[in-house]
Amino acid sequence: MLPKARLIDPLSISAPERVQTKHLQILKPAENTAAQLAEARAESFEELSPWFHEVMGDKDQEASQSWQTAQLAEQIRLFDLRERLPFSIFHDDKFIGFIELLPIWRRGQFRLTYWIRSQWAQRGYGSEAVSAMVVVAFDALSARLVTTGHAEPNEGSARLARKLGFKEFARTPLACELPDGSLVSGVAYELQNADHLRVPEVRWS
Repeated sequence: MLPKARLIDPLSISAPERVQTKHLQILKPAENTAAQLAEARAESFEELSPWFHEVMGDKDQEASQSWQTAQLAEQIRLFDLRERLPFSIFHDDKFIGFIELLPIWRRGQFRLTYWIRSQWAQRGYGSEAVSAMVVVAFDALSARLVTTGHAEPNEGSARLARKLGFKEFARTPLACELPDGSLVSGVAYELQNADHLRVPEVRWS
C-alpha cells in the first residue's frame, strides 16, 4: 500500500529545542548568541561562501552582531511556526556551527543542511551533529525520509553523506551556481531510517 500524505497542523508538533550528543549541545537559536555567531561566520566566510553564497550576507554583514541578531530572530520565528527547524551547535559552550531540518510535514520528509566553523572542521563534529539530527527526525518527528545534498565540487559534504550511509538518488546538471557564476551539478542523497546511527548518547527535550 502506498503511503498517504498526513493531515498535520505543524503548530501542534512538539519539536525538540535541545539535543545532546557525546560532545555537542544542539540548541534552538537564541538572540543572545549573536556575537558568537558573527565571530564564527566571519572566521568561516571564505570556506562557506562557495556553497552558501546565495543565502549569505556580505563579509561585513556576516561579521556584524546586530545583523546576526536579526538573522537569529528570523530563525526563531520560523522555528516557532514549524516552517523550518534551525539549531545552533555548541561544544563546551563555544558556537561551532549550525544545522537545520527543512520539513515537508505532509510527506514526513526533511531536508538537512549544516555548516561547521572552520577551526572546528574535520574533527568529527559535523558527523556527530548530522547523525543526531537524523535520529531526531525519525524518532522525534516521525520522518519517513531525510534528504541532503550539495554542489558536486563540495567533496567534504560528499564524504560525510557517504560515511553516514546516505544513498545518492539524483544528480541534476546545472543545479548549483558557484560565486563566479559557474553552473555545476547538484547531488542529492536520502535515508529511509536511522537504525545504523542510533547511539545512547543522543538525547533531546
